[in-house]
Amino acid sequence: MDEVVCDETSEAVDSVDLAELLAADTGEMSDEAVRLHLLALHRVHARVEGAITAATGTFAVRKLHTADAGRSPAGWLVARVDQPRGRCQAEVTLGELLPEMPVVAAAFRAGRIGRPKVLQLAEVRTPELVEVFADHEAYLVSEVARLRVDGAGRFLRAWQQQARLHIGWIDPDGPDPGDAPRARVDMSRTFAGRWVLDAELCAEDGTIVRSAIDAEVDELFRVGTFSDHDGMSPAERRGYAVVQIFARKGRPGTKHGAPRPSVEVICDERTLQGLPIDDDEDLRTRICELIDGTPLAPASLHRLLCGADVHRLVIAADGEVLDAGKDIRLANRGQRRALRFRHARHCAFPGCEAPTDWTEAHHVIEYDPDPSNDRGRTDMDNLVPLCRYHHHKVHEGGFTLILTPDGRVRVERPPDAAGRRCRITPARPHRRPVETDPLHALARRRIKALVAAAR
Repeated sequence: MDEVVCDETSEAVDSVDLAELLAADTGEMSDEAVRLHLLALHRVHARVEGAITAATGTFAVRKLHTADAGRSPAGWLVARVDQPRGRCQAEVTLGELLPEMPVVAAAFRAGRIGRPKVLQLAEVRTPELVEVFADHEAYLVSEVARLRVDGAGRFLRAWQQQARLHIGWIDPDGPDPGDAPRARVDMSRTFAGRWVLDAELCAEDGTIVRSAIDAEVDELFRVGTFSDHDGMSPAERRGYAVVQIFARKGRPGTKHGAPRPSVEVICDERTLQGLPIDDDEDLRTRICELIDGTPLAPASLHRLLCGADVHRLVIAADGEVLDAGKDIRLANRGQRRALRFRHARHCAFPGCEAPTDWTEAHHVIEYDPDPSNDRGRTDMDNLVPLCRYHHHKVHEGGFTLILTPDGRVRVERPPDAAGRRCRITPARPHRRPVETDPLHALARRRIKALVAAAR
């Protein structure tokens, strides 16, 4: 029997009648109906929150609390709704701000974005960026609507940093060192003789320390000191690893057969060259961040490069990895690095939170050693990082994985009794896809044609 692939979209979520949605009994629904019903409820919840916030803003602006001798809009709400004072005050503040962000307000009322993302957008709309935010508002809303809340936060912080550099609001060397200590470590002894360690580190130093600890944990698993059944929590393993690093006074362990880098940074070519931002379009394509997505000041990047190993990773304007190393049987370090960037430092299975350090390079089309067969090559267009759980789901669980030419992953469930293969419920990506530049697309096609002609 030929397999039939079915695909559900958000249209099914938006087409449900509200009264029917609220009265539905999930206990009588099919599995797929429950999934779509849950998504529809969250969409309605976002729309209701948007309406409440807008109404709260109108209530506060018109000072309607005074008719009941209320001291403040928030105080009036506290006495009449089941919300704490802090939430009521935050609702008033956000409601008064929404009219100044019309695109955000419209997306909130339509349920395209929820309250957490509205708060993130409001947070980056600082006084010095009001005009720039207004120019970019539609673009910012369209980007964060496609992302998870944590990914939206990273994207907006990076946009804020680049926008400030663009208008010259801050020194390119970064914030004033006097604003916060670069690093702070306190040690105190308890009555029982144990030590309590309390530390606060800047983003760069924190990445160095965390990388060293993670590498040491990896090494201790490799040599058998740690195991899946050792009864230790992740925090206990990290504590043991810290002691081992200090006791040895040496370099941390290794990862994938070579010293693990202390700090990894991703940036675009123009930022690497130190070129200023020309215009809004240039601003949108800039990237300068630590491997975990934390924005990094360009001047800090150039300081790090003084003693760094630089690895080639050619990325197009739309985020496609163009070149990352040679074709070999097993994914090499360059290809693993490229996979990590292309799939936002996570397992490629939609909805998975596992970081790439927990993943293995999976051949979408099974590797074929026959040189006369061009299928199953260890190339970027046939590799994705999968965590062990989802690797088993693909190989033994019957899930089918499809890698699109732009590096995105679609997954189909195992065939049902009728032989149909339905796509899994869509999940939001970890990071934004950069808008495609037609000139880069034309250049990519030309490069691929030249490569094909040379083979």
